[in-house]
Amino acid sequence: MRVKDIKILWGRSGNRCAICKIEVTPDGEIDTIGEIAHIVSRSPEGPRGDDNLPLEKRDEYSNLILLCPTHHSEIDTFIEKWPVSKIHEVKNNHEKWVSDRLEQGIISYKPIDNSNFIETIQEAWGNLASSKVWINSCITPLRIEDDSIDPLKDEITETINSIQLPDDGFWEPHLNTYLTRPNENGIVNLNISDLENGYGHKINVFRNGYCEFLFCIEASVQGITAYAREKDSAAIGSSRVIRYTHIAEVVIKQVKALKAIWLNYLPFKNMVLTFEILNTQNTLLFSREKEWGGALYGFPVAANNLKPTLIVEKEFDEKFIIDLVLKRFANYFGMVLYQIYTTKGEFCRPKKL
Repeated sequence: MRVKDIKILWGRSGNRCAICKIEVTPDGEIDTIGEIAHIVSRSPEGPRGDDNLPLEKRDEYSNLILLCPTHHSEIDTFIEKWPVSKIHEVKNNHEKWVSDRLEQGIISYKPIDNSNFIETIQEAWGNLASSKVWINSCITPLRIEDDSIDPLKDEITETINSIQLPDDGFWEPHLNTYLTRPNENGIVNLNISDLENGYGHKINVFRNGYCEFLFCIEASVQGITAYAREKDSAAIGSSRVIRYTHIAEVVIKQVKALKAIWLNYLPFKNMVLTFEILNTQNTLLFSREKEWGGALYGFPVAANNLKPTLIVEKEFDEKFIIDLVLKRFANYFGMVLYQIYTTKGEFCRPKKL
């Protein structure tokens, strides 16, 4: 789901369930939290999933309705009672009800807006990264409220300390648990002692429920770039090179880590999931060695940061997210990726059209 669609949905719904009108919130109060429901299920096998609405349209605002947990369960359980046409009618009537009462000043609502916080975080990422290439990921509450959680609970510490870092035979995969400590934002595991050589990571859980996992791949970039300039200088020119398999390895570990933190402690039902590769200007993607010599590369990118963002539910499908993000990153470098793994469980490699 796109951030734009979610903001429209919450705004036009007035932070209220479209059926019972109870006020709901994305801020972490479990008994009052709103749920973003699909009118036609994202999956063809789900409630009303046999509708002819195209799959690519099913995460858009027009197919979403804001409900309380009770009524979300009801429309997905009693499907015959809640056909597509009836749910759309309920949604339209509710949004008109909200609009009329807002104009009369009978109700008010606090807008869903985390944009200022996200801008601050993006600036902090840039300061940490400097000119080095990092892959960063985060989950952000739809609305930022201070002290939404206690990040020093044992469950959070234990979850952070259980996280496996990327490896692929290149990095040390074991997290140094002695580096887990409180900081000004909440709790952090930070290791930038060898950042000069291109190694570093940061895992941070904030009191407002925001979580981030930053991983520096500069050492990998330097290594593959030096190799490519020696073996294939005409193909890469002045560009720097990023190895696709290292992007894939980092993204997979980040997805698993963020989901573990969310499931084990965070109360939110929906959050903004963001991935970003920093300092990508004039970099190209190394896909694989060619059988007849040389290597397959993507095209240099002009953007300094590459960033897919979407709204996800707490029980999100890891495979779906990994598939979406890695395909998007391949596209950014002018390549296509049709599947993530081969039948042998190895990484498939991006190709050119």
